[in-house]
Amino acid sequence: MKQNIFKTDFFSAEKRKNRAGTVLCCFLLILGLFVGGCSAPEKNTASSEPSAPEVSEETDSSATESEDSSPENSDYETSASEDSSSSEEDFDFSQTFDLKVPDPAAGENPRILFAGNSHTFTNNLPDMFKEVVIGMGRQCEVQELSEGYYTLTQFADTSDELGAALNQKLTDENWDFVILQENTNDAFSYAEENMLPAAAALDEKIRAAGGQTALLMTWTPKDGAGIMSPELVQSVLAENTMAVAENLNSLLIPGGIGFMRSLEQYPQIELWAEDGMHPSPAGSYLAACTAYAVIFQESPAGCSYTADLDSETAAQLQELAAGFLTN
Repeated sequence: MKQNIFKTDFFSAEKRKNRAGTVLCCFLLILGLFVGGCSAPEKNTASSEPSAPEVSEETDSSATESEDSSPENSDYETSASEDSSSSEEDFDFSQTFDLKVPDPAAGENPRILFAGNSHTFTNNLPDMFKEVVIGMGRQCEVQELSEGYYTLTQFADTSDELGAALNQKLTDENWDFVILQENTNDAFSYAEENMLPAAAALDEKIRAAGGQTALLMTWTPKDGAGIMSPELVQSVLAENTMAVAENLNSLLIPGGIGFMRSLEQYPQIELWAEDGMHPSPAGSYLAACTAYAVIFQESPAGCSYTADLDSETAAQLQELAAGFLTN
């Protein structure tokens, strides 16, 4: 049995104390936004009424609501002092990351399951990933479970409708890889309390199903959250997700770090949709290429599938994804 204790010191007592003092500041800031007339991003107009979640055999989206978490309607913690945020602001997105490699490596036609929320079903990320695999001359079977706003805590709850569906998938079928995408708010504010125990419970089932867990790191909203810069928000998301992956000894797909590298190297590429929170087609393509690099341990450079992006943009995103390979 895994213990829910982080191997890194990111959630040290001092840091928890510093962050606890910022919750009230965050609440007052969010309250001020609402009183001032700010509204939450619009829901997906194509399907605004909730419907029963479905398991996609090929990767058809099953979700109805498009939001994950936004600066206005989430309780992102807002830093009120430089002391409580200086370590995150020093995070180096360009550093070399010693990411865990698949063991065993991806074989012929691996079975891959995605579980997440709107960051997963926006632009149909699982299907985009499959097209990248095909564009690299390989094959894979991809399935998806997704629903707007969903957290790993819900996916780990067998009394939840989608949680029960995931449990059945992991109990009745064998998987080579299961890619888990946490709700951004839980990954930011409640990684130790919610994300870690839920991911650990799911990881145990995934391993029993013969698979390997891969955590998909999400990305900051385009403008950050409240008074927090995008760099600071992404730093916390990166540190938290890396800590959970280290605790589980799981694979990590550093999607959010890829976003920050793209902003630095190719600022002309728009990675966010109009709502400033969900990925644009280019953002999803970058995440798909990064997932390919991690799962198959191969550069996606030269992939024939470009997701209707211009060839130069696709090539730049492919190279960014390849940058996470250490071999």
